[in-house]
Amino acid sequence: MNVLKELKIFFSYPHSMRVLLTTNFIYASVLPVIWAFVGVYIMRNSNNDVHLVMCFPMANYTGILITFFLNGYLLRIIRVKYLYALGMLISGFSLFIMISLKELDIYGITMTGGLLGVAMGLFWANRDYLALASTTDENRNYYYGLENFFLTICSILAPITVGWFIAGSQLYGWFGGDRNHAYFFVAIGAIILAFLASVIICRGNFTNPEATKFVYWKYDPLWYKVCFMEALRGIGQGFMITAPAMLTVKLIGGQEGALGIIQTTGNILLVLVFYSIARLTRPEHRIWILFVGLGLFVVGCTCNAILFSAVGVLAFMACQIISSALIECSFSPVMMLVIDLLSKKEQRNKFAYLLNNEFAIYVGRLTGGLLFIGAAIYISDVFALRYVLLLVGVLQFCSYFLCKQVLATCKVMDAELTEYDLRTEPHAIADLLSIEER
Repeated sequence: MNVLKELKIFFSYPHSMRVLLTTNFIYASVLPVIWAFVGVYIMRNSNNDVHLVMCFPMANYTGILITFFLNGYLLRIIRVKYLYALGMLISGFSLFIMISLKELDIYGITMTGGLLGVAMGLFWANRDYLALASTTDENRNYYYGLENFFLTICSILAPITVGWFIAGSQLYGWFGGDRNHAYFFVAIGAIILAFLASVIICRGNFTNPEATKFVYWKYDPLWYKVCFMEALRGIGQGFMITAPAMLTVKLIGGQEGALGIIQTTGNILLVLVFYSIARLTRPEHRIWILFVGLGLFVVGCTCNAILFSAVGVLAFMACQIISSALIECSFSPVMMLVIDLLSKKEQRNKFAYLLNNEFAIYVGRLTGGLLFIGAAIYISDVFALRYVLLLVGVLQFCSYFLCKQVLATCKVMDAELTEYDLRTEPHAIADLLSIEER
């Protein structure tokens, strides 16, 4: 790969898109640290209580949804780039609050989960809007491919670095051999990186959405299909909160090293896949990327259901790592294309669609989490992990057929809107005729 050529291609894109990608690259080093930090810290300080571990993501998802809603009002008085920066900074400081808790009980975990949800709500609400405003349908494959390329590299390097640092505190007696002191310095590092990312995003020239109504109860039928796709994806995410950890504990046993090798190998493969998506694919390829992503998840769930052994879990993990990333890379550009078209057709604030979309995925996540808990309590955790997980995979695959319908409708709608513009704008017709004459 010619690095200079790739850099030249990167700098050929609009300034706002480059600033956003650079910011996301730096903050991509923080996200894996936060989630690895939170997961390990809670498990280590709550005596591996799965119920407490479940409380954290549920509070987090609720905090995200509430903050998404409030963000619509904040955008009327605060610039979008400052809200985005604030979300990144709060996420770093939330780690300090968790460390300061003397005892991790359900109230403390719910509070810190909600606070991190506020941070992630500000982060994702404004990040999604900035991505929507700074890209076009033609360059979104490049944007999401490169963004996930950065995130995957950091998801390999960050946990290794943090794990080495925390383990070294005991092995070499750093900070008196106290792991919690090591966690403190990890939080410091996360805040420094979040601050640097905040400084960079503030250099961009971004425009806030119009200060208009952003809560609606009725939408075009096309949007309901997108929301249903998002809810199906949310069911998988909600179910995956605890499923991988429980499968690892139940079936992997002493083979954590093999799991680590598969996860690392899968992430290295993803680096190549994402850059290929960024550089080689076009909008018409998204449906096939989604098909492969959804199909891999079903294959992984099937292996787990049939074998239900260490080998089955390792196969499931390998498929899940790649599938989740491919689904994200294909679905997000499709959703943004629909928002571009419907906001023009319905004359609505684009943020209204992002808020409604977040509600759909929240419903899906809540359904997935409750489905797992209900099946585990009233039937058995083995049934939930073996068969309900496969059901979730099959349900998610329905998104492929919905997506084909959505893309077909988008093609027709785009043609209709273009024709309408030409009929209603005489200057556009004149310009078109002059181009044809030339």
